[in-house]
Amino acid sequence: MELKGEKITLIPIESEDKDQLYKLATESYGGTSWYDRAQRAKLTREKFFRDWNDNYFDINLPQKGQCFWIVLEKERIGSINYNAIDERNKKVELDIIIGAEENLSKGYGSDALRTLIKYLFDNFDINKIWITARTNNPRAIKAYEKVGFKREGLLRQESFFDDQFVDCVRFAILKAEFK
Repeated sequence: MELKGEKITLIPIESEDKDQLYKLATESYGGTSWYDRAQRAKLTREKFFRDWNDNYFDINLPQKGQCFWIVLEKERIGSINYNAIDERNKKVELDIIIGAEENLSKGYGSDALRTLIKYLFDNFDINKIWITARTNNPRAIKAYEKVGFKREGLLRQESFFDDQFVDCVRFAILKAEFK
């Protein structure tokens, strides 16, 4: 299964690619927005994959969540995923990471988000898709707003990052809002 966007293609991440995902999340430039230095120093592969359910790497269980490579001209430049779908409340959370600094601010992340959002709204009984950004990550905030996510609220001192508490912004897009 491939999901084609305007600039990028999303390809499911398979179990044998887990080491590459771990490396992207912990060693790339983009990984610094997910984990600070102290977190990365302690984050073993085993600890990392406690949060990444095996179902995320099985295309036969899409309602349980799925991880995708963000591919630009055959190069894996990042990943995007959705967590297990909350079927009762008809909502799901997303995460995204672009690895190399030179691939930021070029619209690849926004395209990946739009592509995955379209897939989710078209294929599942979902009303709401949400994502969270730390306020110290203005690129992410700009990308989410560009796609059409609306600010739902400020989560004060939600994240302990680089030895200080950081506020987070929760964003969501409703099916009726997505064009």
